[in-house]
Amino acid sequence: MYALLFAIFTGCAPELELDTTTVIVEAGRYEVGPPSDIRAPSYARPRTVTLTYDYAVSKTEVSIGDWFDVTHELPDQFCGEATVTMLTLNHPVRCVSWCEALLFANKKSTIEGLDSVYRFGEDTDKLSHEIDCNERAQFVEMNHKANGWRLPTEAEWEIVSQPDDSIPLQERAWFEANSNGLPHTIGSKKANPFGVFDTQGNLHEWIWERFGEFEFDEATDPITYDIPIPSLYTRPIKGGSFSSSKTGVQPYNRPNASPSMKHSSIGFRLVRTIR
Repeated sequence: MYALLFAIFTGCAPELELDTTTVIVEAGRYEVGPPSDIRAPSYARPRTVTLTYDYAVSKTEVSIGDWFDVTHELPDQFCGEATVTMLTLNHPVRCVSWCEALLFANKKSTIEGLDSVYRFGEDTDKLSHEIDCNERAQFVEMNHKANGWRLPTEAEWEIVSQPDDSIPLQERAWFEANSNGLPHTIGSKKANPFGVFDTQGNLHEWIWERFGEFEFDEATDPITYDIPIPSLYTRPIKGGSFSSSKTGVQPYNRPNASPSMKHSSIGFRLVRTIR
């Protein structure tokens, strides 16, 4: 499988450069969650978030080319299914667990001379295995003040994911109505007001925090939830995917998945604190 995919990808190198692939979000107060006129579930409440730091966010989801550049290998992009889909280096990487996304972020940081954000303890190779990922994900430590790459918090993700509703959804998102049931190349729809692509549709995106609920209407630098759910160890996946409905790609939606989940509709994007 890997040999076949590598043969497909060669000759399609992405033309993106680091300094043109991120946007800066400045410290400040932001309104996130559903608009007041939307009837949304109680766990998706509107709230005000204050950030005391600036952060950079990737304009696009991590691509297959990005993944290969860092790891020199490729996960099964079909998650063991017999689906035949033509993929290129510019398609978003998928079938990557939450644990593998964190390992990728640390490795990318090291390559670029940045500080690693995550601490896993010993035997990090085991995190690629389902049982070890689910058991050890709860004990991963994050230093969000470090300057390396990491998954966004839910607040950081929602801040940069607010859509321009004056643009028809068909023009800014790949979802069930126009995707033909397939992922598409990154950045091939219109960007949102922050200049960020594919925050609606294409692939769900992993979030850092263990899933929980919001208790307060205001928060400063939230990296954990106000109300953790002790029996639940999942992580949010945001933004919907190529198979989501029009409602399913709204930024305030909060589906979640096991950290070890590898699914053809789940990918991720990275951010980093820059202050």
